[in-house]
Amino acid sequence: MHVEDIAAALAASLAHPGAGALFNLADDEPAPPQDVIEYACRLLGVAPPPLIPFEQAALSGMARSFYADNKRVSNALMKSALGVILRFPTYREGLAAILAAERALRKAQET
Repeated sequence: MHVEDIAAALAASLAHPGAGALFNLADDEPAPPQDVIEYACRLLGVAPPPLIPFEQAALSGMARSFYADNKRVSNALMKSALGVILRFPTYREGLAAILAAERALRKAQET
C-alpha cells in the first residue's frame, strides 16, 4: 500500500472515529511478495532475484513466522466505513508513482 493511501486512511479514521473499530490497511490487490518484487524489477529494467525455496531461505525467526503465516486481507471495511478512495489501488500504480517521483527528483537535481 502506497504511503499516501496509508496517510489518507489514517486521516479518514481520525475524522470518523469509531471506538473499537479495526481496519485492514491494504491496497485492492493482495499479492505475494514475489509478484511485487518481480513487477518492481520489471519497472527498473533489472532481472528479479532468483526464488529461494522457503525451507532454504536464511530468515530470522520473526521473518520465518511472518511468511509462514502470511495472509491476504481485504480492505473493504476500510473503504466502506471510512469512504477511502485509493489513489494507488494496486502495487502497480504505487510502484510506478514512486519510480516517477524518483525520476523527477533526479531530473530536478541535474538542472
